[in-house]
Amino acid sequence: MSVMTSFTLRSLKKNRVRTVVSVIGIALSCALITAVFTSVTSLQAGLLERTLATEGSWQVASSQISERAYESFLQSDTVVDMAVSRELGSAKLTEQDSRSMGEFVAVRTYPETVKGTFTPDGAPLTIVPELEEGRLPESSGEIVLPDYCKGVALGEDAADAGVVSDGALEVGSTLTLNLGTRVVEDANDGRRRTLESFGNGYLSPENGYPSEEELVDASVRDYTVVGFYERQSNFGGSDFTASSSSIVALTSAGASSEGIIGVYFTVQGLSSSAEIQAFANGLTAEDHSFLMYHANLFRYQGIADGRPIEGTLWMIAIVLTIVIVVASVSLIYNSFAISVADRTRQFGLLSSIGASKKQLRRSVLFEAFFLGLAGVPVGVLAGIGGVAVVFALTQDAFAALLGTGGTVSLSVDPLVLAVVVLLSVATLLASAWIPARRAGKVSAVDAIRQAQDVKVSKRSMRRMRAAGGSAAKRGNGVPAGVSGLAGKLFGAPGFIAHRNLSRASSRGRTVVVSLAVSVALIVVAGSVALYLTPIADRAESKDAAGSGADVIVSGSAPEMAELNGFSNDLDEFRAKAEKLGGIEFLSSYRQGQAETVIPADMISEDGRVVGADLDEQRNSPWVPSSFGSDGNYIGDLTVFYLDGTSWADLVRSLGLDVAEYTDPENPRAIGLNRYQGIFGDDSYADVKPLAQTGSIDLYAIEYNLENDTGSWGSTGLQEDADGNLVVGYVNQYSDGMPETMEKPLEDVSRKTTVEVGALTDEVPASVNSGSASIHFPVILLPESVAGSTAGATSPSGDRSVFDFYWTNFSFKAEDHADAAEALEGLASDSELLDFRVFDVAESARQNRLIAQAVQLFISCFAVIMLLISVANVFNTLTNSIILRTREFAMLKSVGMGDKAFLRMLVYECASYAVRGLVIGLVVAVGATYLLYRASSISFTGLVFGLPWAYVGLAVAVVLVVLALSVVFALRRSHASNVVDALRADAV
Repeated sequence: MSVMTSFTLRSLKKNRVRTVVSVIGIALSCALITAVFTSVTSLQAGLLERTLATEGSWQVASSQISERAYESFLQSDTVVDMAVSRELGSAKLTEQDSRSMGEFVAVRTYPETVKGTFTPDGAPLTIVPELEEGRLPESSGEIVLPDYCKGVALGEDAADAGVVSDGALEVGSTLTLNLGTRVVEDANDGRRRTLESFGNGYLSPENGYPSEEELVDASVRDYTVVGFYERQSNFGGSDFTASSSSIVALTSAGASSEGIIGVYFTVQGLSSSAEIQAFANGLTAEDHSFLMYHANLFRYQGIADGRPIEGTLWMIAIVLTIVIVVASVSLIYNSFAISVADRTRQFGLLSSIGASKKQLRRSVLFEAFFLGLAGVPVGVLAGIGGVAVVFALTQDAFAALLGTGGTVSLSVDPLVLAVVVLLSVATLLASAWIPARRAGKVSAVDAIRQAQDVKVSKRSMRRMRAAGGSAAKRGNGVPAGVSGLAGKLFGAPGFIAHRNLSRASSRGRTVVVSLAVSVALIVVAGSVALYLTPIADRAESKDAAGSGADVIVSGSAPEMAELNGFSNDLDEFRAKAEKLGGIEFLSSYRQGQAETVIPADMISEDGRVVGADLDEQRNSPWVPSSFGSDGNYIGDLTVFYLDGTSWADLVRSLGLDVAEYTDPENPRAIGLNRYQGIFGDDSYADVKPLAQTGSIDLYAIEYNLENDTGSWGSTGLQEDADGNLVVGYVNQYSDGMPETMEKPLEDVSRKTTVEVGALTDEVPASVNSGSASIHFPVILLPESVAGSTAGATSPSGDRSVFDFYWTNFSFKAEDHADAAEALEGLASDSELLDFRVFDVAESARQNRLIAQAVQLFISCFAVIMLLISVANVFNTLTNSIILRTREFAMLKSVGMGDKAFLRMLVYECASYAVRGLVIGLVVAVGATYLLYRASSISFTGLVFGLPWAYVGLAVAVVLVVLALSVVFALRRSHASNVVDALRADAV
């Protein structure tokens, strides 16, 4: 060990407080960097693992491609792994069987690997369903069926059945299929098109298609049922058994080289979703194949998909990384700057006996290395441990986020840890480099005289002389710099403090910078909380998380007809549900739609942006603009009718008269002034689309017209070339570009005017489960208005402005699973209405947990930033005071008392506080603005603002730490012996 190394270690040992505080500072900064990177890698690994396990490892899939495209993919070097599943044909079920089982039985082969491996990254290209009973098919004459077919007899007593079983289906049964190819005449170009079961339900005029499909090249095949498989997600890429309206029977892989080809494959050498799509589309452009892209997987594999949320997260990560690095540099730099200042006399003595500048620099850098050797490993372990603890506390939330049903495992990537260590070491060396250079430049004479830190510029000398002359003329001995209120408060001690600040400006700058960084850190922590709140809000607004419901029942009429005539049935269902044990009715709503004209002055600028974006998303040339030439909104209006109790509660919460808003003959509406949809560029909106109250016109129009030229569907209200309101129609089965026509308003519609008497920014809990805020525009009315005769009806009498087509009941339950089962039984008893039961308790709980997890991470980040801030300020101030031990002793030796000493310290600290707070707040405002801009990329409607609670916290922290520093200085001056302090060497 060299002399300089030994000397450095002795110095660290002697100054234990500074050494420990420095190590803690290094460990805290390293822990925060480690925590950020480890959290990201753990979440990304968990999301990737969940996606692979539940959706498969495919990147591109198609349920139907041509033989030419298949060969092109097979021969391409870009395609790495590829599997193929062929649809061998379909057989038509009888009318009776199709009511419950779908229209067809389609036979597909199990996926066969034709290139690479079927399990890249340890996960299958597409999810293979698990067998519930039996075994896998081993030959082309064997099949497995979905589990819902077990025990069902198909084709009974039907002479022309295309699907016939030899009794109730079980393992060993024989299923006879009249297997053929489905074809239909294309509605646009008249060519015969082959249909596969995933993308196409049964096509016929009864189902809205101009021609009826046929089954061609049919032949009878007998299959032996060897097992039953569990049903899956019904998403084409992730589930090769998915279909629109067919039973999918699976036979052995490679059972035939004929049939419709479905493929699943991965690619290499392409770094973005756009590149992958360009490659796949290029090889299938002539075939018009329907391709699916695994966007969920792309984002976790690092494949850019261009979503705004990516830009938001990256920008936030960059800002936070810069903040953390700056905070770390400030903390560590201050520690080394103070260390060098403390050892100035040491360096002078060493220089006088022959130590070179290089050796002095190395001494400081070795000190950095030694502190890093202790602080970096501790920080890495603390960061990993902290993330592990947070994951343990929020395992339910992250299991809900990932959908894994289990805990989130900590993922420690060695490469990421190496980056963290290198970044920490680089930060450490950068922080120590300037003090090291300063140590190498120490003059032996100045160092021994300790004149290095006290330098007064010529300008400062002139100012002090002028101040002294003014004081002499006034005869009060107080310089101009501390005259007025400051002079009265601090007097001569203030003068001494003022001179100290002027002479030791370098030391003062260090303290001010330390305070400014600490203030900025605390405020930025609050800004992170402020601008990540939309994520938590989104989670709490999904899946009825904000409704308080455990079970939701939705109801509709057959073929989505209006529910007006079923009001008694709905009331009867509610009454029966309330009699079930352990169930409490919370609320209900009914939902309808009408055409409307809303005056221009009622639509806000944000509302116009929303309307224009919705127009662009429709992307159809025959769909009219949502705004007329006079700025009025012209288009669809969504109406939610709230149950009586919920409506009365809403009216009272807005300070309105319930009686005025509950007259069904003269309805007054409340406008929902909140839109939380998703824009076409995938950014999230949270805006107020309405500017004020007023009267709006609702129109009951004829939605369908039949004439000699075809069947016409309404595109809604629009303006004609002269600016007059008309109703537009499009020919549903015209060739090429759809044919359109316009009808005069008075011929096909009738009008009702409704007053919107108030606006509400909060989504009522009763319509939270219906995601009311994703619609634009929306009005709320009492349930008594739904289906009433108060509104106009269309000329044919088929439509009314107050028709409703959907209803929803929300229930609280003691046991949500039992309640859902009981309500399922009640719903199945209805022969006229289609009721669907949703157990939302778990999904709502998961969304609330996700919101809580976001808040917890924000809190952890804020706490660590606060610790770094306090450590930074305390380290700087306490060590600065330690360096002034001889100065304090000198002042005491010339008679300065405790009160004067206190006033001097308070003056200095006040100067530090004011400058530190001003600079820190300016920096914090800049960082907050960057976070605001980052969040604005993905969340529309945000308003720039500061987290004032955190600003107050920053001020309080600065004042508390400064007060503690004053107390520390007083106690140290009392404890030290004046003579010993004046004689003390720096060594």
